[in-house]
Amino acid sequence: MPGEPGAPGAVAPDSRFTIRAYEPGDESAILELFARAFGVSRTVAHWRWEFEQNPLGARRISLAFDSDGRLVGQYAGYPVSFRDGDAGFMAHQIGDTMTDVSVRHVGRGPTSIFGQIAGHFYRTYCDGQVAFNYGFNVSNVQKFSMRFLRSDRVEPVPYRVRDLRADPIARIPRAARWLRGFQLELVTDPGEEWDRFFEQVAPAYRFLTRRDAQYIRWRYLEHPGRTCFIVAIRKWRRLAGWSVFRVREHRLIWGDALFDPRHPEAVEVLLRHIVPGYPVDALEAWFPKRPEWFDAILANLRLEVRTEPQDLALMCVPFAIPDATARMRERLYYTMGDSDLF
Repeated sequence: MPGEPGAPGAVAPDSRFTIRAYEPGDESAILELFARAFGVSRTVAHWRWEFEQNPLGARRISLAFDSDGRLVGQYAGYPVSFRDGDAGFMAHQIGDTMTDVSVRHVGRGPTSIFGQIAGHFYRTYCDGQVAFNYGFNVSNVQKFSMRFLRSDRVEPVPYRVRDLRADPIARIPRAARWLRGFQLELVTDPGEEWDRFFEQVAPAYRFLTRRDAQYIRWRYLEHPGRTCFIVAIRKWRRLAGWSVFRVREHRLIWGDALFDPRHPEAVEVLLRHIVPGYPVDALEAWFPKRPEWFDAILANLRLEVRTEPQDLALMCVPFAIPDATARMRERLYYTMGDSDLF
């Protein structure tokens, strides 16, 4: 807990650096640090979408500046609404955490710049405010987070793939779809029907991000430079499920999905309509083995479970819900769309 020896809240301030919350105008320095830290640029529009236009909350960012006023570290996240059974609560998805190479030698563990800004973020935005923080980290960050930042490793990312060169997916004829009552549509503006659909099917998934119309619109359709697309499938004109895809190099990434368990065949019909239309070598996705009924569908579709290429793992820092990690391991449903990597 904060204030315990070794926890972020116990770190004495370093007079060489200023640790504070985001202030208007900091975004220019943040984008410059992002380019230095990751070697790629990010637009102001992308930053505003992620940290200012989220309908659930904005500007949850902790920053570190050196004695010359130069930004050298950021720990940031944005709020996400979750549903677990009948309970609803807020959590943070952590992303865009970074430090400048010039300060990576400063301190160790909780006294490092990364440790100090994480501690500030916990105290300012998390304690008494959210159920948990979560994110998807590579192995070296996992070790640091577990040792110094009260983080738990929930599980390896559940990476699934179907090699379409060796095992292609056959297109379903239009007549066959119609005879079974299925219609597909490209989604540009999910409405109230999507809210009702989430409420209807959420109990079958148990614990998941609140995938209502507002979330889908912000997460996928309002994303600057959007490259993904959303496809809905209907059974006799009633929504039976939806999926989000994007093409990356020679792979079709199945980034998100929600289906009505009463119509399990809708998953196969949707894939047999979408996948053959793209000249790709593989279908890739993240889906855990929860819920069991959906895992069985994926197994029948021959999506092979493999080790995630970057050795990513789902991480959790509990706050208001002390057993958040155990809950995740037992029943959380998530996809690549729940990360910042889709």
